[in-house]
Amino acid sequence: MAERLDDADTITVILVGTSNPMSLDRAQTATAVFVNGRFFLFDCGDGSERAMEALNLPVARLDAIFITHFHADHFADLGEAIDRSFVMGRRKPLTVYGPTGVRDLVDGFLGAYAAEFRARTDHHGAAMMPPEFAGARSVEFDGDAEGIVVYEEDGVRVSSFKASHPPIEPNVGYVVEYRGKKVVLSGDTLVTDALRKRAEGAALLVGDAMNKDLIAAMEQAYREMDNPFMAAVMHDIRDYHMDIRELAELSRDAGVERLALHHLSPPPPNRLAMRRYFEGPIRSIYHGRLYAGDDGLAVEIPLD
Repeated sequence: MAERLDDADTITVILVGTSNPMSLDRAQTATAVFVNGRFFLFDCGDGSERAMEALNLPVARLDAIFITHFHADHFADLGEAIDRSFVMGRRKPLTVYGPTGVRDLVDGFLGAYAAEFRARTDHHGAAMMPPEFAGARSVEFDGDAEGIVVYEEDGVRVSSFKASHPPIEPNVGYVVEYRGKKVVLSGDTLVTDALRKRAEGAALLVGDAMNKDLIAAMEQAYREMDNPFMAAVMHDIRDYHMDIRELAELSRDAGVERLALHHLSPPPPNRLAMRRYFEGPIRSIYHGRLYAGDDGLAVEIPLD
């Protein structure tokens, strides 16, 4: 894996976590992108740090984290990602990018981990655990603006676009561009013109995937079990995610070369459920390369 991650002629995208908050069997949303020697992490929900280490990803090389919005299943492991990358050998600054509010988020985690950072340096010494690399800095941008370039270095560009996850604001998706290839990360969203525009001709779209028929069936089941709270949750969450058929149509119409599913709702318990309730409906509409599987699935994009 390590050799492939360092391939200068390939962008490698790894679905570290593909769950929404309903599953304990998968890590929550997190996507790793390796491009031109950089290691970017897009969101870091609960379980994602442990998942990265289980996959033997080089966490000490982590360069930047990009947060889409402030639902906890997208940032719960932020403190662990900052701390573990340092403990495992990160000896360079780490930056966390996100829309307005990310500074408060990062500062909160840094405060919570302050004693941990000090203890590591006190125990091992500053030469082994340099305190200047223990934390992270934050960079905020306007989540309501379109096409803001939030990172650009050595030909690698990361830009943001406004996503629609009402009433959650700010909320964004991201586009990673390098050597004529484009990787789009939708974030949690309904279908929008901004997403259609960014997805046009993408080498890969990592798309929010909800089977609304299944969620509606779960709502009805909860009502029959006299659980009005969970029934209401199943009703409400359909308001701010796109259905898998909408995702498939968008990908087809935008000429997306590869489609990878994340934030699976409901998280399928096995491959049979994945094939029946996600892959099947999508393949009936979209005929590009479809990546749907367990956490750790890797997508390699050759560079021309």
